[in-house]
Amino acid sequence: MGIYNLAWGVVLLPLLGTLASLLAETPRRAVQVCVAFSGAALLLAAMVLGAWLSHAYGTPFQNVLSFFGLNPPEGAVFPTRLEPFLGIYVDALSAAFSFAVCFVVFAVQAYALTSLRGDAGYRRFAWSSSLLAFASLGLILSPNLFQSMVMWMLGTAAAYLMTLHWWQREDAAAPARRVLTALRASDLALLLAAVIVFVKFGIYASNFAAPPGQDISDPFAFGVIAQTVTGVLHGLVAGAGLRTLAVLSALVLFAVTLRAAQAPFHAWLAEMVTAPIPVITAVAGIGGSLAVYVLARVYPVVGSVPHAFTALALTASLSAVVIALVCVAQRDVVRIVALSASFQLSMALIAISGGGFGEGLFVAFTSLLFITLGGFAAGNLVRVFRTRNLHEMGEGWQRMRTTAIAVVVWAAGVGGLALQSYYAISGAFDDANPGGAPFSSVTRAVVASLTILAALIMAFAAFRVVAQVCFGVGERRRGFRPDRVAEVETPLRRLTSVMVVGSVLAVLVGLPGIAAVGSGKSRLPALTFIHLVHFGVPAQTALNPAALLIALAVLAAGGAAAFAVFSPARRAATTALVARMSPLVRVTGHDLYVESAARRIGVPFGAAGRLAESVDTRVLDSVSDESAQGPSLVAWSLGALRARRQQRQLAGGLVLVALVVLVSILAATGHLGGVHPT
Repeated sequence: MGIYNLAWGVVLLPLLGTLASLLAETPRRAVQVCVAFSGAALLLAAMVLGAWLSHAYGTPFQNVLSFFGLNPPEGAVFPTRLEPFLGIYVDALSAAFSFAVCFVVFAVQAYALTSLRGDAGYRRFAWSSSLLAFASLGLILSPNLFQSMVMWMLGTAAAYLMTLHWWQREDAAAPARRVLTALRASDLALLLAAVIVFVKFGIYASNFAAPPGQDISDPFAFGVIAQTVTGVLHGLVAGAGLRTLAVLSALVLFAVTLRAAQAPFHAWLAEMVTAPIPVITAVAGIGGSLAVYVLARVYPVVGSVPHAFTALALTASLSAVVIALVCVAQRDVVRIVALSASFQLSMALIAISGGGFGEGLFVAFTSLLFITLGGFAAGNLVRVFRTRNLHEMGEGWQRMRTTAIAVVVWAAGVGGLALQSYYAISGAFDDANPGGAPFSSVTRAVVASLTILAALIMAFAAFRVVAQVCFGVGERRRGFRPDRVAEVETPLRRLTSVMVVGSVLAVLVGLPGIAAVGSGKSRLPALTFIHLVHFGVPAQTALNPAALLIALAVLAAGGAAAFAVFSPARRAATTALVARMSPLVRVTGHDLYVESAARRIGVPFGAAGRLAESVDTRVLDSVSDESAQGPSLVAWSLGALRARRQQRQLAGGLVLVALVVLVSILAATGHLGGVHPT
């Protein structure tokens, strides 16, 4: 079990990389330092994951520390000592996700080593991305909700710093502020959830036996929260009932759906397209996937509330349809990749809502890699073609074979081969929700129909990118000749190839229907992702033939339609069709005006902020300045009065001396008293 203590290094090495990068002499050396520390963290994460795989279905490992404690004041309503524990918690879920996050961070920083070279924010990207890695790994290996909340907020700060990469440009700084505002709302929701857990569950949790090495039972521990939820359902927790669980569940779901960029909250993710490609890849991939991770940790809370998962499934399926439609109308390849991240997270939420605990987490796991793969492919295309417009790209298969393969693998994964649509559809069909009320027949039909429709539209949008980038005809622009297009630099090409291999391997470890082999001591366990990561008992990943056939049919239909519509031979016809449907295309291309609405909503708040700043500057600052000048004025007056008094005293003294001298002279000459000298 001692090898699991290496998880401390997994968390702390990125933070040390952040600090060490600030001491580097040059920006490039700073990035290299962060890459080295991220690589060391990846190595330790691989060792932890390997140790867990060799002891499959073992007991979770926990190591916590307490730095401070607060005793409640006398007569407090909740007489429970607040003693937050910070530490690491290693189980199958945290071991798998920590390895995936370390791999993605290492790849993104190595990609930025070349793609951002010479950029003004080169060093800032290095340490801010390492800070995001520290926050993400601290959340993944967190033993309780308190540490998760702290790391969640730190991740928001790191994401803001990364999004503010080109802070000197208003077109980049304004979207970064809107991203921060949206993410801060999710921070507040999770903070309120933590407060409710302590206030409502603290007294009941304090009666539990303290684990070894702890003074008291931690009310924020995920296991304690699950036991307390059971106590609430049986009426054993004073002052807490179904209403408390409903409020707590609503706060968690709000934080999760906002951070996972579900419609209409996907506007914050769309705002990030003004940032560099590595920034978009890291924030969209890691930040969104961890929202699903937090939902898995508090799964008993949401599952205990009737219809909570039903609402989540409907929200996620509607969001998937909206986002897929928006992707179809986009020309910006970077925006399509960013929105595909939101689509993949929708599929994860649908799967986990339908009872597929391991299945939904597997979709979130693979989305980490496919989002990164799509980001690398888009970055290569933008770097070579010097544009983000799909219509100005083409012939990638002949001139950029490695990048073209990456685009094909990304499109196939997003379209369905990554098992995302399969697990979402099977979750809606199977309806095996272990924690809450089952879906009604109407809900099941609606969720399944929306999921299939969203998967079909997204497959069309993804293979449209393949058709135009790989097999289309690039437009000749001023200063650019498409016949001179060549593959990107060798470091970027190698990293793209590594990400292709990693994405394919990630899908293979989640194939359904794989059972154990052999018997007795020679028995090989079915160590697929879903056999390893489960809720309660090991999952039975039996193959669902109907869902698989539907997912494959949707993938084939979407891909065939994309090639039929966007093939070079039908380019003129497609252009004419788009012209006839220009109103619909314009509305959808503008993200159904969600982004503009979000900006308008923020206008009154911005105006109020500017008004408050104006009042503060013109009134409060002037009053404080005048108040500060008051003592100075009094001191000056006293000084002036003292100076004048000294002058008067000096003048009086001189006059007195003059009178004395005059009297002395008169007395000596006999002019006083009529006496005259002889």
